[in-house]
Amino acid sequence: MINLVVALPAEARPLIKHYGLHDKQTHAAFPLHRNEDMALVICGPGKASAAAAVAWLQGLTPANRRDAWLNIGIAGHATHDIGTGVLVNRITDHASKRSWYPPQVHDLDMTTGSLRTVDTPENDYPGDTLYDMEASGYYPAACRSSTGELVQCFKITSDNRQQSTAGVSAKLCTRLLGEQLEPIDRLVRALEKMQLEYNSLHTPHPDHERLAGQWRFTVSQQHQLARLLQRWTALAPGQAAWSRELEKKKTAAEVLHCLSQQLNALA
Repeated sequence: MINLVVALPAEARPLIKHYGLHDKQTHAAFPLHRNEDMALVICGPGKASAAAAVAWLQGLTPANRRDAWLNIGIAGHATHDIGTGVLVNRITDHASKRSWYPPQVHDLDMTTGSLRTVDTPENDYPGDTLYDMEASGYYPAACRSSTGELVQCFKITSDNRQQSTAGVSAKLCTRLLGEQLEPIDRLVRALEKMQLEYNSLHTPHPDHERLAGQWRFTVSQQHQLARLLQRWTALAPGQAAWSRELEKKKTAAEVLHCLSQQLNALA
């Protein structure tokens, strides 16, 4: 599942149409549009609203699933041309000075840059950075239920020193989002691919329950077993970890040692 977080209905319209998000829920805590593979929540302006919307959507998600998250919206920048799309690599909260760094592990040919979240619209645009009002609430909230690589932020320049926030309208927001659907779609596909890989690696190995029930593992040994089986999934996908050699082991420590030796041989 890909969760899209936008602040304004005008930002949501092109995305709803493009991704066919027909299941509309307007009587929930936040307006929600979704299909089988994607959910879009309209959080409203401000970092507190963004954090609350993310937490609410997380409450609808199974606890054992790691979704991908993408915040999309408009932002200001001193010199960027109107309509410039930017994949954010640093988010700074202006009030607290705290920063987060969304990992840039996607092989995408996209402009990247930093973003500062402010509490009121910025019209002076100091520094070479984007300005928005949601990201510093969205990002740490989304990271509570997912890994940082699966939490990203994409902003589109809507105002600059030549065209201030006074010129930003709902019509402009919709047009700018519509013009950036191609790079947004590439980012969504990259997140989908990484999400599938991540969840595949972190799904318990089919033999985990059988192994854990056969021998008495301490809490520490249970963690070791989970890590070894995770490596097994990565190195020998589809291959059973249970073997006749393991059946001969009398203690959990011997089982862990045997699995480790077999993994070293595979590697």
